Amino acid sequence: MRYRLACFDLDGTLLDTLPGLANALNAARKMNGLAPQTEERVKSFIGNGVEKMIERSLDDDPGIWDEDLKKRLLNDRLSYYAANCIERTKPYDGITEMLSKLKSSGMVLAVVTNKDEVPTQILIDHFFPDTFDYVRGSQPGMLHKPDPEVVRRCLDSLSVEPEDCVYIGDSEVDIRTAVNSGIDLISCDWGYRSRAFLTENGAGKICSDPADIWRLMQ
Repeated sequence: MRYRLACFDLDGTLLDTLPGLANALNAARKMNGLAPQTEERVKSFIGNGVEKMIERSLDDDPGIWDEDLKKRLLNDRLSYYAANCIERTKPYDGITEMLSKLKSSGMVLAVVTNKDEVPTQILIDHFFPDTFDYVRGSQPGMLHKPDPEVVRRCLDSLSVEPEDCVYIGDSEVDIRTAVNSGIDLISCDWGYRSRAFLTENGAGKICSDPADIWRLMQ
């Protein structure tokens, strides 16, 4: 095996969280008198953390929003999603088998995501118990991907050098994260960005089936 550590994104890579994310966002919007948005629109908001998701959602609305509305939406969405994140969420086909194969081979496994820490831990514990050696979601005051600091903390914690790590993700944020961190990348096109979009944004190795990840790590 070429690498010691496989570091994964979460939303759109390991888990199909889009229905749950859209449900939570629209619940918060309803609490604040705003119309719901489609899953397709919500998909385009994903990638840079929940605060950016809220801002993008508001930018889609007519009129000018203010910070008070953004704060209310953020708090309502965080509370709702923390209590309901498992609902309407599932691993992509083949993900559980792929992770089991990697772990059985002796690979160290990690998750580094811009998703908030609380739902990240809930989802990992529920869908992938005893699978990952390191899991880190977003915390207050913490930098987000594509800043390399979040990956460097993972590498330091696991005592792994950058050349021994590969990052697996589904978005342009993940591409920039890998580049900024000086690590190799495998992009996947079953998530929230198309193969054409990933190619246009600099992806090299792109897989369409989780089973392909094993081959691309050789």
